[in-house]
Amino acid sequence: MTREILLRTAKVGLAGLFAVLVAWGCTPMRQGPGGSAYVKAQSSDFLVVVAGRNDTLRSLAATFLGNPADAWVIGQFNDIKTVRAGQEVVIPRTPTNPAAVFGNGYQTVPILSYHRFGPGKRSRDRLELSAESFEAQMAYLKRNGFHVVGLDDFADFIEGRRSLPRKSVVLTVDDGYRSAYSVAYPILKKYGFRATLFVYTDFVGTGAGLTWAQMKEMVASGLIDIQPHSKSHSNMARQRNEESPNAYQERVLRELRAPASLIKRRLGVKAHTFAYPYGAVNEGVADAAAREGYRLAVTVTRGGNPTFTHPYMVRRTMIYGDDSIDVFAKRLKTFQPMRLP
Repeated sequence: MTREILLRTAKVGLAGLFAVLVAWGCTPMRQGPGGSAYVKAQSSDFLVVVAGRNDTLRSLAATFLGNPADAWVIGQFNDIKTVRAGQEVVIPRTPTNPAAVFGNGYQTVPILSYHRFGPGKRSRDRLELSAESFEAQMAYLKRNGFHVVGLDDFADFIEGRRSLPRKSVVLTVDDGYRSAYSVAYPILKKYGFRATLFVYTDFVGTGAGLTWAQMKEMVASGLIDIQPHSKSHSNMARQRNEESPNAYQERVLRELRAPASLIKRRLGVKAHTFAYPYGAVNEGVADAAAREGYRLAVTVTRGGNPTFTHPYMVRRTMIYGDDSIDVFAKRLKTFQPMRLP
């Protein structure tokens, strides 16, 4: 078993393998909940751990990585879904392939964009998804082993700060319709899935719009992030006929700044990602978003996002009310094959 573990570790390079070999030895360290997990070998990059009697991937991640949610790191590296007592597993202490580029292709992260939700079984139009359809889609993600991650995780991914599970997906909801609270939020809570709501703040508190109290409740759950979708939902990529160049630039800045300031004041949430109204963007708008301190800005251009995605031209795929579950599944492309010349 020890030889197999070392050979698996060697996938990330001879330097990593050599470091583990040098550090080889029985070196008890922090113990897992079972009281018998111990570190058999370690280096600055890896631990070789012998699982205890009651250990799981989550308990090992909590003990040796500091976060039970990082259980996927151990499972993915060792190609296992569970761990048994006495089993030796390699635990990477640092990302092993932060670029997520492999010999046969590269990882991509789909970001899904929803708008409105209906309470029944049928959608009234393409931008409204029925509760039944949304539930079926979330169940599909859960059943098929997808990891729903936040935009903060995604930003770390494209900045090379962290790896993501191979089947990662981001959920977003645009505009700020009240149905995000009444229909989508209970389903997201059921599955424990995170999502980002992009709201344009002139819409808040109107007849169909979310209230600040509803958004505050969702933010407090730890599952929902609220981010700016502009102030008035105007097309920021197009200068109006009656606008002077200066007036156009002032409007762009107002649409970027006003919602960020208001969301911070009302919800205590710092703006980090901007959703362009209609997905419309030009070079000037993207540059302005960067200058205003946004970490990301998202479009509605369909497709997945590799690590080399432009942070102010992030792709999102719209999900429509008449999409079948088969169509939905095709939107979840998490790997782009690539043939080397």
